Parts: sequence; structure tokens; C-alpha cells
Amino acid sequence: MAETKTEATGAGAEALKQVLRELRSAVGLLAIFSIAINLLLLVPSLYMMQVYDRVLRSGVVETLIYVTLIAAGAIAVYAALEALRLRALARIGEWIEDTLFEPVFAAALTAERGLIKTSGAQEGTPFTDLRTVRSFLSGPTLPSLCDIPWMPIFLLGCTLIHPYLGLLGLVFSVLIVALAVLNDRVTRPAAERVAKGQQEAQRVLAEAARNVDSVSAMGLGRPLAAQASQVNAAATLTLGAAADRGTVMIGAGKFLRVVAQIATLALGAYLSLQGHITPGGMIASSILLSRALAPLDQSIAAWRGLQQCRMAWRRISALLNASGAAVDDPIALPAPEGRVSIEGVTVVAGGGKAILAGVSLAIAPGESVAFIGPSGSGKSTLCRAIVGSRAPTRGVVRLDGGDILLWRDDQRRRYVGYLAQGTELFSGRVRDVIARFDEPDDEAVVAAAKLAGCHDLILGLPQGYDTHLANGGAMLSGGQRQRVALARAVYGETRLVVLDEPNASLDGEGERALVACIAALKRRGVTVLLVTHKPALAHLADRVAVMQNGQLVKVGPPTEILRELVAPVPSSDVRSIPGAAR
Repeated sequence: MAETKTEATGAGAEALKQVLRELRSAVGLLAIFSIAINLLLLVPSLYMMQVYDRVLRSGVVETLIYVTLIAAGAIAVYAALEALRLRALARIGEWIEDTLFEPVFAAALTAERGLIKTSGAQEGTPFTDLRTVRSFLSGPTLPSLCDIPWMPIFLLGCTLIHPYLGLLGLVFSVLIVALAVLNDRVTRPAAERVAKGQQEAQRVLAEAARNVDSVSAMGLGRPLAAQASQVNAAATLTLGAAADRGTVMIGAGKFLRVVAQIATLALGAYLSLQGHITPGGMIASSILLSRALAPLDQSIAAWRGLQQCRMAWRRISALLNASGAAVDDPIALPAPEGRVSIEGVTVVAGGGKAILAGVSLAIAPGESVAFIGPSGSGKSTLCRAIVGSRAPTRGVVRLDGGDILLWRDDQRRRYVGYLAQGTELFSGRVRDVIARFDEPDDEAVVAAAKLAGCHDLILGLPQGYDTHLANGGAMLSGGQRQRVALARAVYGETRLVVLDEPNASLDGEGERALVACIAALKRRGVTVLLVTHKPALAHLADRVAVMQNGQLVKVGPPTEILRELVAPVPSSDVRSIPGAAR
């Protein structure tokens, strides 16, 4: 099936560059809007000067009408431009989220697989960061920050009316800027502690949601709720203290702004009485200073949002740049035969403990290998490394000579099948789930379902193959989900199938279907790797590999290996599963 778009994670870095290129043009357009808007903000000051200095002195009503109409028209243009600016910012935020969502999703999956490393702790998810950027761009605070560069223009206007007025405005501007910096230093540590506390509470909730059956069965809801509540309460207490300090700063900023207006009027009145400026100049200087200080005043409240947006954008950029540096668009390789080479694979957990330690094994095309061993021996981790969902810390897994991590996503989707221990179907129509969300080939979907022994099961669903599986197939039992997932694993042109505890939730009928499926795959020459604890299922494999403490300790024929590990399996046990006879 032809791919309509590049799936390589490296496309994320290119998408980021595209966004930055387009943003430069958008910033230029917004700068033009800001110029016009801030020039039009001079209208009230000019209007007041005309009224006080021209209309009141001349007493001509017509002049008042004309001046008022001109001012009203200019303010209407200002309002229209402000609305357009806000709308443009909202559209820019939407465009950034839409453009980066898919690359961020792919990069986040790549990070989960261990293919890339990002510096710094993640406060939330990349999607939360995207929404933070969009909300900031679409909100009312950014325009006030865009107006800050115009503060010197307004102060210059005050200075032109009289130097003392400009000096007074400069003093109050410095005080408000100092207050904004102080506000950031006071509230930032508290805000970071709040973010970590909320993240921890969310983690507890997510764990409870993933294990709701165990939580309900053992009555763990209340202690888990208490645990999350304790963490959240500490975060809330910190948030309250930070909010208290922030409100003091905001109040102080408003106080300075009002005092500045009063002081400007007082100084303007004094200068007017001394004959240095006109009454209109007094009123105009008060309006100009108010406009100069307004963005600074608003920036105190907006500063936190700006910092959050900046940190969110930094994390998004780091994620996408790391993904772009780690994975380029790989070349499409020939269809594999199914030859697997595991070469010195080592996987180290976060705590430094090796889950796998130097595992090596060569598997011929069409060969079947059963991995057995105690829990925690590294079998599932090895399966994830083989299918490319977990990057080895050292070593490499090759499929037909090519590093499995460098096989294109569309090729892995076509040639590699995987049934994980924790079955997850994802939401969608049954036919789409089995077809791995490619354009479904009806014959191939039905063939895969029959091969997995779930064709009749699917026909019994309300809409058959068109039944929508909500919440990852919650409407199905564990065994039914596992059988549909098996159909997904063997769909299409699969040449390598990895099954991790494929019979964990199956009843007798499902297990018989599983054995028949494995036998059919072997007849087709498909390479089958399976993890199992059941000797009867291990007897189906060509070889058995024994895992212990993250190492491959023994490989050999099933009869020989199983005879050494356990008591001989009665022939009746093997024959009890149709298709198990060798």
C-alpha cells in the first residue's frame, strides 16, 4: 500500500523549521498591525489636545463635530485592527498545533521506544505543551506584550510635551519593570513545585485508571485517592502561597500605574499653571503615560503565561530536534524473508539494572523459537527489542540484515506482526483494527481472522467486521481481545510474528485456534517467535531458548531442553491440543 506522507520521525525537525519560517512572516504582519494599532492609540491624546486647545478657545461647534467624527472613525479602525490581530493570533495558534501534532506524536512514540533522549524532566505531555502554546497565542495577554516595544514612543510623546513629564514616565516605567522581574523571581520556584505536584497526582490517577479492576477488587480506591490528595494538597498549598504573592505584585503594579497618572496630572497642572504647557497638553500627557504603562502593568499578570509558553516551546523543540537528529527518513528495503539476528542486545532500565545482558541468537527464515524462563528474566523486553518497540542500550536486532530500528514504519506495519502480553486493540472498526489502520483489504482481513480462529466470533458482533470497538475493545472479553489481536498480528504479508504469552487469556477453544494458527504460519514459512510458560505450546517450536536473569542460557530442540528443565511432558498432554502432535 502506498504511503501518502512521510512517516519518518525526522520529519518532525523539518516541520519545526517550517513553523519557524512561517512564523517569521506572521511576526512581520503582526508588527505592521501593532504599528497601526499603537499609532491609532495616539488619537485620544490628540483629540483631547484639539478640544482643550482649539475648540474651547475658538468656541466653534463645527470644529468640535469634525474633530469628534475623525476621532470616532480612527477609533473604529483601531477596534477593527485589534479584532483582526486577535483573530490572526488565534489562527496562528491553531495552525501551529495542527502542523506539529502529528510530528510531536511520532516523536513522543520514538522517545518512548528509547530511540532519542531529551534533556530535562517533562512537566506533562508534549500535547499539553502544544495546547499551552496555542492557548497563549490565542489569549488576550500576548497583544499586551506586543505593545511593550511602543512604550518608548509614548514616553517620547510625553517628553515632547515637556521633558519633566517624560522623565516622570520613565521613572514609573522602571519601577513597574522591576516589579515584573521581582514577581517572576518570587513566583517561578513555587510554580515549578506546583507543576511537579500536579504531575505526581496525575500519575497516581493514571495508574489507578489503568488498573481499575485491581483497584476495585481490593478496595484500593480510598488509599490511592488519599495518596493523590496528599500530593495535590501540597501543590495547592504552594499554589495558594504563590498566588498570594502574585496578587500582591499585581496590586502593586496597578497602584503604581494609578499613582503615575495622578502624578502626571499633578505635574501637568503645575506646568500648565506656570505656562510651560497648555491644558490640552496636561490631559494628553496623562493619556500617553497611561498607554505607555498599560502593557507593562498587564505584563506582570502575563509574565507567568509567557514563561510557561516559552518552556513548553523549548520542550517541543528539544523533542522534535532530537527526533530529527536521531532518525532520518530510511530507504525502503526489499521485502524480508524473516531472518532475525540478535547481536549482543543489552537493555538497561532507568535504575541502571540490566534487563537484558548481551543476548545473541540467529534465527533462520521460517524457523519457530519458543522463549521460556521465569518471570522477570527479560523475555518480554527481548520481544519488544526484536520488533523495534524498545531500542537496545547496546547491540542490535536485525531483520534480513537491516537494523530493525531503521526499517520504515510502513514496512514494519506490513511485514512484522506482534501480539503483546498486555493486549490493546485501540478504538476503531474491527476491520480497521485487524488491517492495522491501513486501507483494509477485505479478503486479507477475513483471511487473518480465520487464521486466528476469530471469524465466527466477529460475525457474532452487532455489526460484524464493521463493529466499532470503543475504549480499545472493552466490550470484548480478555480472550476475545487476544484473538482479534492475534488476527491483527498475522494480517497481510507478515514475515515475522512475535507472540508474547499468546494464550494468557485463552480458553480451550481459543488455545486450539492458536495452535492451528502457529502451525499454518510455519507452513507458510513465516518466522514465529513466542514466549510461553506452557511446555505443550513450547513443543510446537523448532527450538526452545531458555532465559534467566536477562541472559540466554540455553538453546536447543524442545524435547531435549524441556526434558532437562521439567519432568517429561506426557504425550497425552501434548496431544490434548489439536495440531500439537509433531
